[in-house]
Amino acid sequence: MKNILIPTDFSPNALFAVNFGAELAANMNASITLLHAFDIPIFADQLYFENETIANWEKDFNKLLHDIAGEIHKKHAGLLINTISRFGQAADVIAEQATGYDLIVMGSKGHGNIGDAIFGNVTSDVVRRIKKNILVIPPDVVFTPVKNIVLACHKESLISNRIVSNIQDFADSFGARLNLLNVVTEVAGPVTAAYAEIEKIKDHFPGIETSTNVIAANKVVDGINEFSDQIKANLVVIVPDKHSLFERIFTEIHTTHMVKVAHRALLIIPKG
Repeated sequence: MKNILIPTDFSPNALFAVNFGAELAANMNASITLLHAFDIPIFADQLYFENETIANWEKDFNKLLHDIAGEIHKKHAGLLINTISRFGQAADVIAEQATGYDLIVMGSKGHGNIGDAIFGNVTSDVVRRIKKNILVIPPDVVFTPVKNIVLACHKESLISNRIVSNIQDFADSFGARLNLLNVVTEVAGPVTAAYAEIEKIKDHFPGIETSTNVIAANKVVDGINEFSDQIKANLVVIVPDKHSLFERIFTEIHTTHMVKVAHRALLIIPKG
């Protein structure tokens, strides 16, 4: 992972993601781009704002981004940092700018209760729309070297070369251990089948120190959080599964829910 995009709304929670992404980049010899998307306030009349006003806002936000870059350079002088501010809806701007990046790092929440709803929804929207590696940082989570990775996955068929390559990249960069996890609920089938599936997943990672784990929990997301807390994981990896329209409407999909409630840094890697 050599090019990392970090969107921010300048909230304290989003700045945790900025600092996490900067530390990660410094450890993986990557560059980062700080991105801020801004829009006309919903209570304002769009006709009131002229192009000059928007251009001035863009300059002001770029200055804030440069200030953040300056603070990062105090610790990581050699880190390459680019800054971009763009007018538009946040999820749209992030989608437009995402081309060419290996990873997008985002906070799971925004500024205050309203910001949590808005920026949190932006993060969930980006996860749904953009088929990129997305690293979600919960509030107050600070970077620690990635020595302990959890890969939560219930089907060997979800494991692609892309997923193996990305996890291998982290393992090589940090000397990480990989903990494979299959969370079994009442409707997930027998534990023996879960163990058989996790052993097949293990075969994809011959060069990494790996453990296999099957646990029972009422909810998959609770099982992932409890296990990750127990082993003090530095990174949790999940692979989104395809769901029917019925499932998307009437159930809370694991990936979307996990973005909201994750206890630890959460890396979402699309299968393709």
